[in-house]
Parts: sequence; C-alpha cells; structure tokens
Amino acid sequence: MGHCGGQADDTILSSLLSDFLALGCSTSGGSTDVDDGDGDAASVAGASSEVAMPDALAMTLKATKVAERITSLLDKGMAGDVFQVQLARHVEKAIGEVSSSLQIQSSGPAFRLAVVSQLREAGYNAAVCQTRWRGTRDMSAGSYEYIDVVTAVTAAAGKADADGERYIVDVRFATEFMVARPSGAYAHVLGALPRVLVAQPVVVRQVVRLASKAARRSLKSQGLTVPPWRKKRFVAAKWLGPYRRAPGAPIVAAGDAMCRTVGFLLGPQVQPWLSWGLE
Repeated sequence: MGHCGGQADDTILSSLLSDFLALGCSTSGGSTDVDDGDGDAASVAGASSEVAMPDALAMTLKATKVAERITSLLDKGMAGDVFQVQLARHVEKAIGEVSSSLQIQSSGPAFRLAVVSQLREAGYNAAVCQTRWRGTRDMSAGSYEYIDVVTAVTAAAGKADADGERYIVDVRFATEFMVARPSGAYAHVLGALPRVLVAQPVVVRQVVRLASKAARRSLKSQGLTVPPWRKKRFVAAKWLGPYRRAPGAPIVAAGDAMCRTVGFLLGPQVQPWLSWGLE
C-alpha cells in the first residue's frame, strides 16, 4: 500500500503554515502604538510562538516520514510470498472466529492459545512464545507473549525436515507503543502500526526501532520522561529476546531469517493484499 509522500508533505506544510500566518495576523492586528509596559513580554511571547511553530512543523514532517517507512517495511514483498499472505488471512480468520465464539479478553493468554489452536488446525506449525529477560543497569526486567509460526523445509531423503522461516504474530502489536499524552505528530506513527502483526523478526526489529524513537520524541515534546518500559531495548526484547515455545510445541531455532514480511491491520482500513486471490 503506497503513499504519495510529496503530496502528504505539501498538505501538512500548507496547513501548518496557514495556521502560523493566521496566528501572526491575529497578534499583530491587536497591537497599538501605546506602550503599556508589557512590550518586552509580548515580544518574547511572539518570538516563542514563532519558534514553536516551525518545530511543530518539523516534528510532523518527520513523523510522517517515519510512518511511511514503517508501512513500506510491513508491506514489502507482500505480492511475492504467497505463504505470508495466506498466513495473514488465516490469522485474521482465526481471530474473527475466536472473538465471536469465546468470551475472553482479546489480549490475554487464553485468546492467544485459542488462535494458536485455530492455526494448528489449519496446518500451521504455530505456538505461543514467551520472552523473559532479567533486569540490568540499563533495562528493567520483563516478559512478554506472542505467537510464532515456523515453516518446514523438506530435506533430502533419509534426513529430517529442517526448520524454515519464522514469522511473529502479535494480536496486540500497536497497543504496545501507546504513550501518555501522545503528540499530534506521533499520531501519524501510531496510525501506521498494525493492531495485528504478521512479520519476520528482522523487520520487527526495524519497525520497533523506528516506533520507539518516535515514542521517545513524543514524550519529550510533552515534557515527560521516558519510563523504563518505553525504552527501545525493553520494547525490542518483547519480540527479539530469548524465547521459549509453549510445552508440546515443536522446538525451533531462534534467529532472524532474512526474508520478506507482511503486516496487516484489522478494522475498517484493511490493506488491499488481504483480498488477493486467496479465498
């Protein structure tokens, strides 16, 4: 799903400049030649607003480019890997069936287990994975759960099948990047993150890096400190740290297999590749 980057930038630039000019006209129109003793304060306030507006413009343009980069990463290769598209379709179907038939929290462990069960019935090597890491001087301890799906590579006669590509499936991906008092610029980044993710670890790493930096900028722009659980290393550890597959699931090797990825968003705006000839 492409973006017209130039048109988007021009639209944002035009809107922000219009607001800036309107602000300038309203402040200058109310001035008089009479010195009421607050001239210096008014000058300082005017200068501050003139500085703040270009800063807001720059932040919005930067966030827009980050959002476009995230979308590009998630959509890359979507037309060339049938397995990934089929998996995404089956994940969407499994979530829909579980949501309609079971009264359980969509972000809880029971929901993930139910989705895994649906995927296994569809023939996928799926399992719940748990990452857990110890605290260090630079990072708080934590844990996280998601789903993974591993493809099997048929080996030569007389040899066991080898593990193939690994896909991370997260049914609550976008919510992990919510921050307190998000800036208007950060809203562009949040809008690019899929609520439900299907992606290769190598691409998850890039998306997490981009989104975490944007979250940090949002917090700082609002005068807030970055809490330990919003730092990049902590967030990345959720999907990229040492993990253990649920008991009874086939054991696979960790690692970031280099291959294309697919991400998708549930809701009214569904990326078009979900309907590409895979009924």
